[in-house]
Amino acid sequence: MKIKPTYRILLMFTTILLFTLAWGRTAPESQAADPVWDVKYWNNKDQSGNPVVHRTESDINYDWGTGSPVPGVVNHDNFSVRWKRVINFPAGSYRFTATMDDGMRVWVDDVLIIDSWWDSQVHSISKDIYLNAGDHEVKVRYYDAGGDAIAKLSWAPIGGPAPVPIANWKGEYYNNKTLSGTPVLVRDDANINFEWGVGSPAWNVVAADQFSVRWTRTMTFEPGRYRFTVIVDDGVRLWVNGQLLVNQWQDSNAGTYFAEVDLPGGSIPLQMEYYENLGGAVARLSWEKLSGSGFNNWRGEYFNNKTLSGTPALTRDDAQINFNWGTGSPVSGVVAADAFSVRWTRSLPFNAGRYRFTVSSDDGVRVWVNNQQIIDGWYDHPWQTFTGDIDLSGGTLPVRVEYYDNTGGAQIQLSWAQITAVPQPTPVPAPTSGTGVVQSARLNVRYGPGLQYGVITQLVQTQSVTLAGYRSADGNWVMINWGSGTAWVSARPGYLWTSVPVNSLPVWQGPVGNPSPPTTGPTATVTGVYYLNVRSGPGVTYIIIKAAPSGTVVALLGRNSTSTWANVRLPDGTVGWMSASYLTGSVPISSLPVVN
Repeated sequence: MKIKPTYRILLMFTTILLFTLAWGRTAPESQAADPVWDVKYWNNKDQSGNPVVHRTESDINYDWGTGSPVPGVVNHDNFSVRWKRVINFPAGSYRFTATMDDGMRVWVDDVLIIDSWWDSQVHSISKDIYLNAGDHEVKVRYYDAGGDAIAKLSWAPIGGPAPVPIANWKGEYYNNKTLSGTPVLVRDDANINFEWGVGSPAWNVVAADQFSVRWTRTMTFEPGRYRFTVIVDDGVRLWVNGQLLVNQWQDSNAGTYFAEVDLPGGSIPLQMEYYENLGGAVARLSWEKLSGSGFNNWRGEYFNNKTLSGTPALTRDDAQINFNWGTGSPVSGVVAADAFSVRWTRSLPFNAGRYRFTVSSDDGVRVWVNNQQIIDGWYDHPWQTFTGDIDLSGGTLPVRVEYYDNTGGAQIQLSWAQITAVPQPTPVPAPTSGTGVVQSARLNVRYGPGLQYGVITQLVQTQSVTLAGYRSADGNWVMINWGSGTAWVSARPGYLWTSVPVNSLPVWQGPVGNPSPPTTGPTATVTGVYYLNVRSGPGVTYIIIKAAPSGTVVALLGRNSTSTWANVRLPDGTVGWMSASYLTGSVPISSLPVVN
């Protein structure tokens, strides 16, 4: 039988279609790597809102100087960028290198490998990781705060063996104190329960002193509240379910730290980082479930203002003070997303001894323990960490934390640890232990280790100072000899070069801040408000330096031309401007000299 041409064509088409569908069902699927980066630009530093530019780029290798990545569209200062790309890697170890001015973070397969998220001058950070063969997602986030803007990322194979099979804790051991470079040993540790003494974790492989370890593991937990206990000599950091619970990255003599956290149950990631400096080496981690322990939660009072005034918009029990609300609200529709404040109160049991409280926040924060204020960061600031030490006689004692958010991101985290069994006397400053040379154009000399302390004077680039032998607990500030006493300067990268590593200095545990300077001229008292802002200039458009509580007596230094603002000096030496409407002065504000 002959087939007509029309049917012959239809039959051929049907055969091809069936073959194509059959091949499509059996052919293996694969995700192709991206040839370029998917890139978004924002005209802010926190990548909030909609991006102003969304495009593709072939490389991350930029030195914009003081210009804009996209002139006329993207700001030349205070902008941020996110790059994302899937890249195919052969199996092996790779060194990723990021160069930045100011902040940059790098993730590989959602693992944060480089984290330098702060204002800084140009610097580079490298991280070595092992990658299995195949596609891996790489994400980069960057922001520029001002001045020059530089963002570069590169990687190169460095060889190295395949990863060791891990059934328990993955222990990565380094022959340095900073967990940098390639580990000299990777092994499966059944538990983190080590007391190496003056010996080595692995003879002839890991050094007996000045080594570090990173342990990682995922474990199954029942829902509930847990207390984690860490005992170390020397420094330690502990993350549980992505939350940094313990941050004591400093030399210690068998320090014991506690942290509590509520876990939802299921598979929970754990990570502990440790370093040993000199002498004995101890690293132990344990935890217990606190169900039925009888501990009270935090009473959280939330206010729709920044001054904790009036009736709370919300009162609730908070299991812990560890929040990152971003640009959102603590409770949508009840508490405002900006310009809100919170007061947390709780009674807690303490053994006798000295305790260090650590609080990180964006923006203002204050902490009282046993009715004594030990931390005062009550001013607008980005994410910043404060510490305060206090000697406690033991017993159940009250703790109060106050916090406010102005605008932008809102987050706060509180932790504490016993640092000595009994109160110790204030240490006497050690002899000069090194020198420092200023690297930045200007460097403030302050009365204490933090932006909340008053400025004494400024140093200029290449100016030398002598170190007094101590540092702050977070290692971001170093004590210097100044005049007949001491003062503090920033030790962050790009600000001060030191002849000795700052982290090798002991932590200062004595009083900080200057005594109240003598007041011989006119004074004024803060009245009519719970707190009065101290600003950098005579007007509400100037940034807030600090907030002074009602009753604070300030020295009057001058006024603006309309007598609506007064130039003042606070008892801690901070100099700034206050609204004259809330000052009751010993002389009329109009009688003061006009100052700039």
